[in-house]
Amino acid sequence: MKGNPLIPAARTAEEAGVSSAAVLRFLDRLEESGLEFHALTVLRHGKEAFRASFGEHRADEPHVLYSVSKSFTSAAAGFAVEEGLLSYDSHVLDILAGDAPADPDPWLSSVTLHHLLCMGSGLRQCSDRISHIDGDGGDEDWAKAVLACGCDAAPGTCFRYNSHGTYLVSCMVQKVTGMTVRDYLIPRLFEPLGIDRPRWEMSPQGVCCGGWGLYLSCEELSRFGECLLRGGVWQGRQLLPGAWLQLATKAQIDNAHRTPAPTIEWAQGYGYQFWRCTQNRYRADGMYGQLLIIDAERDMVIAVNAHIEDMAAEMALITDELAPAADAAPGTQEEQERLRQRLAALAGKA
Repeated sequence: MKGNPLIPAARTAEEAGVSSAAVLRFLDRLEESGLEFHALTVLRHGKEAFRASFGEHRADEPHVLYSVSKSFTSAAAGFAVEEGLLSYDSHVLDILAGDAPADPDPWLSSVTLHHLLCMGSGLRQCSDRISHIDGDGGDEDWAKAVLACGCDAAPGTCFRYNSHGTYLVSCMVQKVTGMTVRDYLIPRLFEPLGIDRPRWEMSPQGVCCGGWGLYLSCEELSRFGECLLRGGVWQGRQLLPGAWLQLATKAQIDNAHRTPAPTIEWAQGYGYQFWRCTQNRYRADGMYGQLLIIDAERDMVIAVNAHIEDMAAEMALITDELAPAADAAPGTQEEQERLRQRLAALAGKA
């Protein structure tokens, strides 16, 4: 398996401040849980503490990210704001005037980029269930279909998770830049991070899906996490817009009062396409267990590709067993060797 070309790999987990003994306990618990991890990369103190590939999967091969894609769309919006092409107060109907309904309701007319980014747009829930989701939408214009649903709540008054709201962000960025979100991010983010022209699924209108559809490897995802952890700095350069990063990773809207009540990791507040977590962490997450967790207090990044139905169980296992590996006593040389052999066996290299 190829190494991470831009983040040095520690010789042992202990060299990066992670306990081999604690990682072995985590792997035991993971096996007992039956949760299906595909790849796992853990960074600490700027080094790759360890990576795990499970079975036929590899940490250095592209994997669908589902809603982790949203955080990259958010970054694209941040670049567009920094470059003066958008503002967080830009109204979606002003930017996408050609997609607006003939007689928009007053709430829809007041939806801004900020509202879309924080999942506070007030768009009706039908907007996130337009027909192409079931594969029978043909060439339906997605943006027009979403906006035609209108709003049933005042923007900014309630959290309502909406992947097609993020698609509208992708449309807004493409409208003002003349490039898809992916192409816009290539020189600004992907190339500096050593990510070679990633795949991103498109709408029939030639717009990146935005809220889903990006493919990156687990170790590529961890590089994005390392850049986030360092305040947007990468190799001594301010890569990500600092003002965007501050807004994106703090709670912009309360999400603790949904029905049914969410588990605690889904009730800590929502930023600009990032979830706040317990223990003062934040994360990007996607369906079936895709995770990028930023733990500034531990100086740690955890990236996961998976196929997991119970993400609450996954988050609990990481919170209870994996993250504390940064606080545990170092493993012995025997435990370090056991971990090396265990990781090799997981990847089918024993």
